[in-house]
Amino acid sequence: MHVFAAFESNEYVEMAIGEIVEHQFPKENIVFVEMNNEETERTLVDSINYSDGMSFSDTTATLATIGMLLGVIYGSVIFLGPVIIGLIGLVAGGLIGYFFDKRKEKQKLKRRKQEMNIRILFIIQCKTYAEVQLIQEICRKYFVSYLGVHNKGKQSNKGD
Repeated sequence: MHVFAAFESNEYVEMAIGEIVEHQFPKENIVFVEMNNEETERTLVDSINYSDGMSFSDTTATLATIGMLLGVIYGSVIFLGPVIIGLIGLVAGGLIGYFFDKRKEKQKLKRRKQEMNIRILFIIQCKTYAEVQLIQEICRKYFVSYLGVHNKGKQSNKGD
């Protein structure tokens, strides 16, 4: 069985490992992985082969339609005419919608980078379920962010 623990702070990892080593766990059964946040800004236009689920066309099309409609309605009063003012409203509404979506996506990326702050992942190989429970208890004591158990060949965490 393997216990996976993800920590945000290096200090807590060091204290947890110190306590785990005190309980006579061999260092060969402990693996550390330093995690880097590699999330980058998403592409603006989706291709046929790749889509990230964020569509910039919804707000852009909606505001472009509203701008065009208002341009056509109020363009009859202006000397340029409803068609030209409608086209200007289409472009202006589309640009406003595009920049609104882009700003919203940047804020979402910034918030996601702050939330996902896992620094260290360590994996501990255990032989018995009692060892798994001990490791989980130690990790919870030192503020583990994520904790998981992989039980080889079995669906349940109980037994062994």
